[in-house]
Amino acid sequence: MARSSRAPISFAAATATARQVAAIEDRIADSLPVAAIRPSPRNPRQRVSGVAELADSLREHGLLQPVVVRPNGAAYELIAGHRRLEAAKMLGWTEIAAVVREENDDQAYILTLVENLQREDLTPKEESVALEVLVRERGWSTRQIGEAIGRSHMYVSKRLRVFDDGVLAGPVLTGELPVSTAEELLRVPHSERAPLVTRAVAEGWGQTEARAAVQAWKVTFQGRPGAQDRETRLRALHEELTPLNVDDLSVGERRAIAGLLAVLTRLVQP
Repeated sequence: MARSSRAPISFAAATATARQVAAIEDRIADSLPVAAIRPSPRNPRQRVSGVAELADSLREHGLLQPVVVRPNGAAYELIAGHRRLEAAKMLGWTEIAAVVREENDDQAYILTLVENLQREDLTPKEESVALEVLVRERGWSTRQIGEAIGRSHMYVSKRLRVFDDGVLAGPVLTGELPVSTAEELLRVPHSERAPLVTRAVAEGWGQTEARAAVQAWKVTFQGRPGAQDRETRLRALHEELTPLNVDDLSVGERRAIAGLLAVLTRLVQP
């Protein structure tokens, strides 16, 4: 076979060419002026934390994931990547890699909500606002939200139960009670929850203390007369099942509920 008369291409040269002339399907990001990107006016995130640490990472490793924006007149509106943009500004970058998406107001808002819910540093108030919009206004199921943010539907369901609870929501949203502590207290029926919440706030309970208190309550609870014991358990089950819908349930859970329904139907018949 005749050899090619062309000079061999080095790996460095091939890499440089690939950067300059990427395949169309790989061209997912543009380099945009940082000054041309504006924050979303409907972003529920009230503050951005951990920017200094992220700036250190960008300085050492560069930007691993572009921000997401949409055209807004002569500028761009930020959809996702608020911390990345702030870190870039802190480093004095004049340009940043960005994916430009043609989204309307509603689509941009939903993308921003989902991106925020993927973060670990949201305040309970910020998280409750985002979940409220997706569930109440948009009709998303807890399973759909869980899939979008990489969490289980039970995680989402518990958060919604905390934010909807008349006893737990107040201290959680004001920062007096950690969400993880409140989730443990959900295991106590609503009618008997208030005293434990008061103690949890006063004594600064974490998840471990709350779990121990619930276990101690159960020991006392199990010593009560059977009828009252059963009524309290049924009320607790009612509270747990009320916020769920069919999309939240696995096949096994649906079968279990169908069996429970058969029993309940028999018990309520005259």
